[in-house]
Amino acid sequence: MQDSSVDIVKQRQFVGNIIIAVLTEKISVKKGLLLFPKGCEDPSIHAAWHALCHYEADEDIKAKDIDYNDQQVELLELIAFTFKDGNPLPQNIIDAYKPYYQEDPISYDTGLKGVIKKLFRFVNF
Repeated sequence: MQDSSVDIVKQRQFVGNIIIAVLTEKISVKKGLLLFPKGCEDPSIHAAWHALCHYEADEDIKAKDIDYNDQQVELLELIAFTFKDGNPLPQNIIDAYKPYYQEDPISYDTGLKGVIKKLFRFVNF
């Protein structure tokens, strides 16, 4: 149990660093998304992944609406600084992104286990 909580803390810190690298334009959003830990079950990390996806997807809206852009940057900064100490995100942020988790590619492990999970996604029981 101890190892898994330590792993989650390290994963959150790693993701926080990814977000900071994206915001400081050291890496692209696409590269940042690809660096997220695979097979992670932490709802905070899932929410962060989706927040970063939305940041990329809303590029045209952000260009037209500076307030919207500022809100997205502030949210990503909040996530990054929350993760700096390994803390989970506030529940309202997790809940806001929860509807998107089913289609979340970071949920899948690599290798055979990941392939099996991906296949079961298409099977309705």
